[in-house]
Amino acid sequence: MATLEDLSRHIEVAEDLQSVVRTMKTISAVAIRRHELAEEAMARYRETVELGLQVALRAFDGASAEAHPPTGGRIAVVLVGSEIGLCGAFNERLVTFALESLAATGDDAANRLVLTIGARADASWRAEADPPAAHEEAPATVETLTHTVSTVLTRLDHWRENEGVGRLVMFHHRPGERGGTTPVRARLLPIDPAWLTALRARAWSSRRLPVPIGPPKPLFSRLIRQLLFARVFTAVIQSRTAEHAERLAAMQAADRSIAEKIDGLHVAHRLKRQDVITSELLDIISGYEAITENAHR
Repeated sequence: MATLEDLSRHIEVAEDLQSVVRTMKTISAVAIRRHELAEEAMARYRETVELGLQVALRAFDGASAEAHPPTGGRIAVVLVGSEIGLCGAFNERLVTFALESLAATGDDAANRLVLTIGARADASWRAEADPPAAHEEAPATVETLTHTVSTVLTRLDHWRENEGVGRLVMFHHRPGERGGTTPVRARLLPIDPAWLTALRARAWSSRRLPVPIGPPKPLFSRLIRQLLFARVFTAVIQSRTAEHAERLAAMQAADRSIAEKIDGLHVAHRLKRQDVITSELLDIISGYEAITENAHR
C-alpha cells in the first residue's frame, strides 16, 4: 500500500511529465504556424514560376516536350515521414497507403527506387517492404528544408541518368480540412501535359505579354526545375505541418490523461493523509484513556 511519501513522489513525477508534455505542445503549435507561413511563401513563389512558364510556353511551342519525358521506365518513390516519434501511427499509415497505391498502379518492387525521408518512416517501410535504395534525415527546421529538397532533386537526377527512372511520385501527409491528417500521392514527373496546355491558354493579367530574354528552351528547362523544387518543397513542408499536428493532438491527449492522473493522486494523497491523522488521533485518545484509567485505580 502506497505511503504518503510514495504518493507525494508520484505527484511530483507526474507534474514534471505534464510540464514536458505542455512544452512539446507549445513547440508543435509554434512549428505548425511557422510551416504554414513557409508554405504560403512557397505558394507565391510557385505562382511566379508558373507565370514564367506561361511566357516560355507561348514563346516556344516545342518546350512542352521537355516537361514530360516518356512515361515508361522505372519509378522513383519518395516517402516523406517523421524523424522522431510521439505522433501516433503517422508513419505506419503512410507506408500502408503508399504500398496500396503502388500495388494499384502495378509498380512492383522490381520497378521502383525508394527514397525515405525520416528515420521513423524508413523503419516503417523496412518493416513492410524491401529496404529503400536511399534514405535522408527529415528536416529539423524550416531553414533546413531547402537542403532536403535539393538532396531529393540531386538523387532524382542521378536516378534518371543512371537507373532508367522516368517517373517521380511522392507520398506524404497533409493537414486535413477538419483536423487530423491525410496521406496523399503526388505525381511530380512527368509534368501533366494537360496542365501545361491549360497554363499556356491561361489569360494574362495585363495587355502586354512579357518577352523572354534569350532562347526560350533553356529558360523553360530552368523554370521546370524550379517548379519541381517548389512542388517537392510544398510536399515536405505539408508533411512537417501534418506531423506537428499529429504530435500536438497526441500531446493534448497525454496532457488530459496526466491531469486526470494527478487529480486522482491528489485525492488519494488527501485520503491517505486523513487516514494518518485519524490514526494518530485515535492513538492519542487511546493513550489518554489508558492514562486516565490507570489514574483512577
